[in-house]
This record gives sequence, C-alpha cells and structure tokens, in this order.
Amino acid sequence: MLNKNRFIGTRSFIAVLLCGCLSALILSACGGEKADLVDMKKTSVDGKWAVIWEDRTYAIFCVVSKKDCGEQVGYVDGDKDDRISEYKGYPAEEWLVSWLPMDGGAMLLKEQSVTEIPDGLEAEY
Repeated sequence: MLNKNRFIGTRSFIAVLLCGCLSALILSACGGEKADLVDMKKTSVDGKWAVIWEDRTYAIFCVVSKKDCGEQVGYVDGDKDDRISEYKGYPAEEWLVSWLPMDGGAMLLKEQSVTEIPDGLEAEY
C-alpha cells in the first residue's frame, strides 16, 4: 500500500510540475515586450512631424482611432510609450499609426512616396 501511495504522489507531483511549466511558457509568450521593436527617429518634413524607419520617411497625415492600430512595430526616439503600429489592413511600407497609451486618439502616418489614399481618408496636416 505504501508503494502505491508513493507512485500516486509522484504522478501528482509530475502533473503539477508539468502544468506549472506550461503555464509559465504560455504567459511568457503572451506578455512582455517584443524584442524586435524598432527605435524610429523623429524628424520634420515640410514643417510636419514625421518618423524615419530604415530608408522610409512617414509624415503625419490625419487623426484615426486607436481601433485602427495593428501590431506594434516600434517606438520613437527611445520612448517606449510613443508607439508606432501598423495601420490595420494596409502595408507598413505605406502607412503607420503613432499613438500614446494614455492618449485617446492616434495619428496616421503616410510614407512620402504613397500616392493612392484609401477611401474615407483625407489629409488633415
């Protein structure tokens, strides 16, 4: 009887340990900061606020909702609260969204070479 209880206790310990390891793995995959976020540089284009990402320059275009923000791709000048995200449904090579967590809105940024403007958008700046 003693050996059977020891076997059950060992199985329970292994099951708890396995669940704990899996939980830690899942939580670490969902949370935390992405290691591949890009530190973009702030600049000015024709007097407008802009950011530089690699060889592309994105100038402020119009106000959009934070609901339009896709996956975060970077931040501005080392400030991890000044976030840059993809614009949902559009390529990051053409459009980005700049936003702050404590702010209500977001600013759409257009890459300088883009000539086709999506329906419903109009330059405000």
